[in-house]
Amino acid sequence: MADHLRAFLAGRDVACPACGYNVRDLGGSRCPECGEELVLHVGLAEPRQAALIAGLIALAAGAGLNGLLLGYFIIRQRLMDDISIGASFFVLNAAGLVVQGAALVLWLRFWRAIRRRSRSAKAMFVTGCWLLTLINLLIFSVLIR
Repeated sequence: MADHLRAFLAGRDVACPACGYNVRDLGGSRCPECGEELVLHVGLAEPRQAALIAGLIALAAGAGLNGLLLGYFIIRQRLMDDISIGASFFVLNAAGLVVQGAALVLWLRFWRAIRRRSRSAKAMFVTGCWLLTLINLLIFSVLIR
C-alpha cells in the first residue's frame, strides 16, 4: 500500500491533510512535518448528499428566521426606543434559535454518520428537520399576535 502512495505522490503537489505540508515525492508513509501516517484510499467522486443538504437547509432556515427576528427585536428596542414588542417575542425567538441552532450543530457534527444511514433513515431525519422548522414557525405564528 505504501508503494501506491509513493507512486501517487511522485511529481504531484499534495498537502498533508493534517498540517498542510506539501508531501510531494514522499519516500515513506508518514508526513515529515507532523509525523501523521498517510494512506491512499478510494472515495466517491460525488457522494450522495441531497438528504444531508436538505436537512441542513431546513435547520438553517429555522435558525436564520429566529436570528433575523431577534435582530429585528433588538433594533426596535435599542435603536428606535420602541418597546411595543413584548418580552414573549424575544423569548420565543431566542428559544427557537437555541433549539434550531443546537439541532444544526448536531446535524453538522453527525454529518458522516447520517450519510452512512439507509435511504429511509435519511429521509426520516430530513423530515424531522423540516418538521422542527415548521413547528418553530407555527409556534411563533400562534403565540405572537
